[in-house]
Amino acid sequence: MVAGQGRDSNGTGFGFSHKVMIVKLLLQTLKNSARLVRDRMVLESFGAKFENCRIDPRAIIRVGHDCHLKFGRNVVIGALTFISVEPDLHAAPGDVANLDVGDFTYIGEGNNLRAAGGIRIGSNCLISQGVSIISSNHSSELGRPITEQPSRTDKKGVTIQDDVWIGTNATILPGVTIGKGAIVAAGSVVTTSVADYTIVAGVPARFLKARQ
Repeated sequence: MVAGQGRDSNGTGFGFSHKVMIVKLLLQTLKNSARLVRDRMVLESFGAKFENCRIDPRAIIRVGHDCHLKFGRNVVIGALTFISVEPDLHAAPGDVANLDVGDFTYIGEGNNLRAAGGIRIGSNCLISQGVSIISSNHSSELGRPITEQPSRTDKKGVTIQDDVWIGTNATILPGVTIGKGAIVAAGSVVTTSVADYTIVAGVPARFLKARQ
């Protein structure tokens, strides 16, 4: 028997079990809202700035000491997206991370943004699901364990200009600028900068055609 089937004594069609389930859902919604407010207050205590944003409570946002996070107006952050605005492991002293997201930008579910080297995302951008934006690299000198080597931020992070669409499961690597109005096809790995109003695709991503 499915919970909630049948009619109650008032003939409403909602049994006791169904009502209990609805109450539980409402309580979970309130709990998630409280968590979002609490987490937002914590982030703001670290200097993060928000304005009328919609952040799913299942998203994870980490901001390091003296690092900078700013979301513009009406930014949306989807569920299970992980945003790290903190220096990488073994970062050089004084390294700080920065993430700046422009107005009306949508960042979907399950994305991975690593802002140790700095990420700037413009306004009116659409970042689909499963996208990785990596703004720093890792040193790889011989004779020293990889895990003990510092990150490298010499490529100056990632810049995504206004009105960009990044497709599902694309990867954006350090040092890349994606020009205004560009489109990155799903599954692409972007290793070099992308011109304005062009479409790129592939691994590594290459010019496909101009937008018309």
